[in-house]
Amino acid sequence: MKKLILLTLLSTLIYPNFIGLNSGARSLGMGNAFIALSDEATAIFYNPAGLARVNNFSLITSRQNLYGIDGLYTDMIALSIPTRYLRTGVAVQQLNLLDIYSEQIIYLSGAGIIRFKDTPIRFGASLKHESAHIIKDKSVDSPSNFDIDLGVIIDFNDNLFLGYSGRYLLEPSFKFISIEEKISTQHSIGICYNWRGSVNFLADHTFGENISKWQFGSEIWFYDVFASRIGMLDDRLTVGFGLKTRKWIFNGAVLAHEDLGSSYRFSIGYKFGVIDG
Repeated sequence: MKKLILLTLLSTLIYPNFIGLNSGARSLGMGNAFIALSDEATAIFYNPAGLARVNNFSLITSRQNLYGIDGLYTDMIALSIPTRYLRTGVAVQQLNLLDIYSEQIIYLSGAGIIRFKDTPIRFGASLKHESAHIIKDKSVDSPSNFDIDLGVIIDFNDNLFLGYSGRYLLEPSFKFISIEEKISTQHSIGICYNWRGSVNFLADHTFGENISKWQFGSEIWFYDVFASRIGMLDDRLTVGFGLKTRKWIFNGAVLAHEDLGSSYRFSIGYKFGVIDG
């Protein structure tokens, strides 16, 4: 009976949450439409090419209590490490359900930039280690696997950006007892239009085996200090806000769900050490 309960739990957790772990509050507030913008350390999760936009050391951490369920949390931490010619980053995402079950992804990412006829083309890649663990049942193996993400962002001009991200390219498999699940490759294409330097309009299309969805979002900055955000994710409304100073940034977001209740996500970031070029 215990194993049946665990298998039922895993069937609802492992596959969707390796795909939907905590990726930061700013992007969630915009419906997770972030492929073509990806201009902070959380680019590691969406499009590693976006690290080539980040010209400073930046540390961002976030926590979310999923749907108000006691003991069910998703957390992340992401660090961008710039040098003059290469941007790198490391990050960890994890999900924990009480003392029963956990998932974790560790990222090591790099990004660069080339110019074709004065058009900036950013490219990036992430090497990932993905693992899942049933904490209280020692008889069940804890599967793990390696994976790769790739990404590209093209700046057509100062206002219009196009992005592509390919995730789970190695299609890793995870087996618990007699059930084996494979995470299929996902492709995402995104577009971002920046209006007057303070408003972003974004749209992403994600597709792959048994998946095809659109995500939409927008944010508007007031005096480069306060941001208001809104988006649509899987036909569900998201809203969010941001506050930033020269070095600190705080973001909050809410994902509405009629049946399960709303999820609240908060993140805090700190940046320092600007690198030119």
